[in-house]
Amino acid sequence: MLKLSPRRIKQILAIAILVPTLVLVVVIVSRQQRANSPATVPQASSPDVDMSMNQVRFSAMRDDATLWELVADRADYDKEPGVVHLKKVRLETFEGKTGGVVITSQTGRYQESKQLVTMEGAVHAVSRKGMIFDTDQLLYLPATSLLRTDHGVSVLDGRLRLKARGMEASLKTEQVRFLSQVNAVIEGNHAKR
Repeated sequence: MLKLSPRRIKQILAIAILVPTLVLVVVIVSRQQRANSPATVPQASSPDVDMSMNQVRFSAMRDDATLWELVADRADYDKEPGVVHLKKVRLETFEGKTGGVVITSQTGRYQESKQLVTMEGAVHAVSRKGMIFDTDQLLYLPATSLLRTDHGVSVLDGRLRLKARGMEASLKTEQVRFLSQVNAVIEGNHAKR
């Protein structure tokens, strides 16, 4: 029978404890590095951009009530003119007789000094009462709760289908004015043009 010295037994025990411990540490560190990989920092899209952010949210409140909320996947802030350039934009208003509108677009701009939101590219809006309209560009003036476009607009509201050039819609009074080239159809058994 092989007789081991006490020193040799201590060395074998130390190796038996040390090897599994090292393996465990390596596994934990490698999993932690994969789980905590640093988030990519957005890069400014042009030299004029002072700051870029992902997943941004702007809102305005009065008397503990949210008046509107603007959300975008990406925002590039240009400090000099005070403009935030937005991508994949969603604007939701919560006031007026309409009960609010949800508007989405591909891009947009927010100018806080002018209290102006500009939405561009496949602008699609749906009011809480069901009116739907589409245009290429839309301005939202929060101070007056006014939506405005000089571009072509298509509107669907119940049986009414309307196309026009230019529109102004007051969210406070629920009044809409079409500026020119208005073509409207009321669908149903007795459609009128």
